[in-house]
Amino acid sequence: MKNRQMFCSPGILNDKPIRLVNGTNRCSGRVEVYHQGQWGTVCDDRWGMQEAAVTCREMNCGNALSVKYKAFFGGGRDQVWLDDIECTGHEKTIADCPHRGFGEHDCDHSEDAGVVCSESVRLMNGTDSCSGRVEVLHDDHWELNCGAPNKVQETFGDSTLRAFSSRCSGNVSSISQCGLQEHSGSCRGVSVSCQGSPTVRLVNGTDRCSGRVEVLHDGQWGTVCDDEWDIKDAQVVCRAMDCGTAQTAKSGAFFGEGQGDIWLDDVNCFGNETSLQHCKRPSFGENNCGHSEDAGVICSATIRLINGTDECSGRVELHHGGHWASASSVNWGMNEAAVVCREMNCGDPVKVLGSYGAGGEQRGYQVSCSGRETSLTLCSLREYPSGSRIQEAAVQCSEYQESGDLCRKPHH
Repeated sequence: MKNRQMFCSPGILNDKPIRLVNGTNRCSGRVEVYHQGQWGTVCDDRWGMQEAAVTCREMNCGNALSVKYKAFFGGGRDQVWLDDIECTGHEKTIADCPHRGFGEHDCDHSEDAGVVCSESVRLMNGTDSCSGRVEVLHDDHWELNCGAPNKVQETFGDSTLRAFSSRCSGNVSSISQCGLQEHSGSCRGVSVSCQGSPTVRLVNGTDRCSGRVEVLHDGQWGTVCDDEWDIKDAQVVCRAMDCGTAQTAKSGAFFGEGQGDIWLDDVNCFGNETSLQHCKRPSFGENNCGHSEDAGVICSATIRLINGTDECSGRVELHHGGHWASASSVNWGMNEAAVVCREMNCGDPVKVLGSYGAGGEQRGYQVSCSGRETSLTLCSLREYPSGSRIQEAAVQCSEYQESGDLCRKPHH
C-alpha cells in the first residue's frame, strides 16, 4: 500500500504518524495523522470507541476512556485526511483500519474527532492517587501531574511485573523520555509520594467552575495578579479544571481578595497550554501587585442539573461538542450518578432517577462510567442520532436540600 511511505518521513514527531493536539495532557486531544508531509485531522463520521482504542494504543496511551466529536478539542487547519474509519479495535495503527482513502471526505473541521485515553503510568498500593509503587507501560507518553516529589522510597508493596531501571536528566516531561533498561534478575521496586493534585483551584465562586484563581507552589497556595490577564489565560485555567471553555476573565479581585503570596503576574498564554506554569510569565513570586488585583475566571462547566429543587438535584445535561445535551437513562446507574455528584461538589448519589421534566434538546448521549472519573465527559459517551426521543437521566445527591431546608454544606 503506497500510503505506508508516511511511516518513514523524517518530519514525523517521535516517529509516529499520529498525534493528539490541544488536549489537557499528552494522551488526550484532537486526532491528527501525517500524510504526504502534512498533518491533517480525522472526521468524526463513524468515530467510536474501537477507533479510539486503536489511537490510544498507537500513541502508547493505554485504553480509550471516551471519544470526542464535533471539534471538542478545537478545529484543526488545512487537510481533513481521514473519514468513515471503521476499526475492529485490534489494528496497530489507524491507517490499518478501513477508510475512504486519504483526503476523501464530506466533512469540515467542525467535525474533527478526538479521544481521551487512560494513563499508562500508574501508582499502586498508595494512600491516594499521587502516591504508590511506580509502574510504567514502556514507551508511553503520559505525565501524572502530581506536583513535585515529597518522598521517593516509601514501601507500597511488592510486584511480579517486569522491572526496568531508569535514568532521567530531570528536564524531561515524562518518564518514557528517560533511559529504560530491563532487569533480568530480581530487584526492588521504587515508590513515590507527590505533593498532590491539582496545582490550580478556583476559590469563592458561585460553583466549582468560577472563582479567584490560585496556584500551588512550594506547598503554598497563592493568587494570580490581573496584569495582562485575559480570556486566553482564563481558557488555560478552565481546561486545567475540566470546566469547559472560558466565558469571562475577571480582574480587580472580583471574587474577593486572597491572602498570603501572589505567585504569578503578567501571565501571557496562547490559550492552548495545559497549565499556567507553561505560559510566558515572570518567575514565581515576582510581582508588583496587591490582592486588590487578584485574577478570576468564569468557565462554562461541562455538566449541569436542570429543573431540580436545588443545585444538587435535577435532570443531567452535559456540554459536549459545543452544545448542551441530555444524558440518557439507558444503563444509567450509581457509577454515573457518583461522577455527577462528585463533579458538582454535591456529595454522594442517593437517587439515580427522578421526574425533572423533559429536555428541549434533540441531542443525547448514553453514558457509561467506572465511577472513578473526575468528569462525566471522561466517561464513555455514545451519541444518539439527531431527532431521537430519549428518556433523560437524573440524579439526586446527598447534599440535596428540601425546599426551605438550608442544610447544604458550603463549597470549599
